[in-house]
Amino acid sequence: MRTILNRSGGRALVSFGLALMLVLPGVPCIGQTEETATTKTFVVVGTATMHGGNVTAAREKAIADGLVTAVALMTQELLEEESLVDNFSRLNELLFDQTSTFIQGYKVLTEAGQDRSYRVVVQATVSGENISSQLTEAGIIKATTTLPSVLFLITEQNLWQETPMYWWGPDGTDFISHAEAVMAERLQEAGFAIVDYWDARNRIVLNWDDLNKPDLTDQEAAELGAALDADVIVVGTATAAPSTNIMGSAMRSFNGTIALRALRSDSAEPIVNLTRTSVAVSEDDDVGGQDALTDAGAMTGPALAEELIIAWQREAGRPSVLEVVILGTNQLAHYVRFRKALNTISGVEGIRVKQIKPNEATLLVEYIGKSQDLAAALMQQNFKSFGINIYEVTPENLGVELMPG
Repeated sequence: MRTILNRSGGRALVSFGLALMLVLPGVPCIGQTEETATTKTFVVVGTATMHGGNVTAAREKAIADGLVTAVALMTQELLEEESLVDNFSRLNELLFDQTSTFIQGYKVLTEAGQDRSYRVVVQATVSGENISSQLTEAGIIKATTTLPSVLFLITEQNLWQETPMYWWGPDGTDFISHAEAVMAERLQEAGFAIVDYWDARNRIVLNWDDLNKPDLTDQEAAELGAALDADVIVVGTATAAPSTNIMGSAMRSFNGTIALRALRSDSAEPIVNLTRTSVAVSEDDDVGGQDALTDAGAMTGPALAEELIIAWQREAGRPSVLEVVILGTNQLAHYVRFRKALNTISGVEGIRVKQIKPNEATLLVEYIGKSQDLAAALMQQNFKSFGINIYEVTPENLGVELMPG
């Protein structure tokens, strides 16, 4: 996708719609859902005690008190009452002791002093996005993420089977893993999309002969997962074995053991490792082994779902590396100012120089978010003496030209 944006001297020629809505405490902005962290403007009252007739000090304290109230009102919209109370001591440290981090601007509408009290009416604009990011990073609110699609690559061996069975082998076209079926059902209940691989051989062009083995490497599994449009690949083994427990002459117990690892398809990076064992009882070896495998899948599925959710949310909070190509760097003052502005944008975790050429620089920007979000944030900057033309936006790249004001 290519997107053309232009901003010059603080005036957007193609701009992102922004609106600051004036609201009173407790009154929601029109068009905003409760789940959305946005920018809001609150009108609040701040109060301070005046000592020795020092109006200036009392005024500053009253303004600070009002800003704390504005940040608290924004926080109240992001947290349930129980969470607000339970985490209040942490909120003091994270938010209320550093309100300047979350206040985008304020002005005193009116003020009055009486006896030993001083009060101000403050109109304060609060960044809900910054507060939400702080609370998410602290683990007070959970990151909302789209759960990944999952491909299972599970080998299974029951008591009567001499070798493990697997769907990607030549004899696996009719094979159904009992353990996998239960795990997939549990993941679907948790909100994951499960990749249907039954028609993969007819639909996907791969060298299936090279994959004709039960033990795939992480890289082979990741490549197969990517070919089937899976975000995560669950690779593992499910085995049934008799235990030593016997009751009478016929009743026996059987162990079902699942050992698996989950990988990212785009990097083969392992993100989850799990091992679970269950026990089933039966007079029949085949039935006992099958029950043990099914029970192991039922035990492993919820644990796998929970671990994957935690891991995926953690991955979602990690910065991606965007390559930002900047043209027009011969005007060094403009380039320096642009770098400083880029470094202050919420979500930018770090900046490294990749390459310097005449009138061009390439930066590697660690950014939590999408490239479109970073482009939008840059468009909101007012560089005053120069403008920017964002001439390209792709998932991995931004192209920016510094233009004379």
